[in-house]
Amino acid sequence: MFIKRFMFNITMKILLLSREEDIKKLPNIKFNIKKHEVILPTFQLGKTSKFINKKKEFIDKDIELIKKVDAILVCNFDKGKQINYVGSSMLLFIGVAYALNKKIYLLYNFSKSKSKDEIKYLNATALNGDLNKII
Repeated sequence: MFIKRFMFNITMKILLLSREEDIKKLPNIKFNIKKHEVILPTFQLGKTSKFINKKKEFIDKDIELIKKVDAILVCNFDKGKQINYVGSSMLLFIGVAYALNKKIYLLYNFSKSKSKDEIKYLNATALNGDLNKII
């Protein structure tokens, strides 16, 4: 892995995460991150199911992916009138990443999130839409 990253000047492996409703926005985010290897989550590769046992299976697989990456990028798009929404699933992934000492990025500011204090204490960095701030 080190050789591959060195040869292509890739500095980190990053897992993109978002709400299920925002899946279609992730390839554009991935395309615009140039210096890092970016992977899409299992949960959001079009394999989701309305059955809770399937969703649990995909969440488990995404937790395994978090173990293999250097960082996560939570794409916290608006949800209705809620600006830069961070839901319970994303908070779960942020907590897992924190426990595994991974870097945690949020695409947009989380100061209006109901979980803003928890996110702040977990050392998350808000990019304010600027993907070049990923270091």
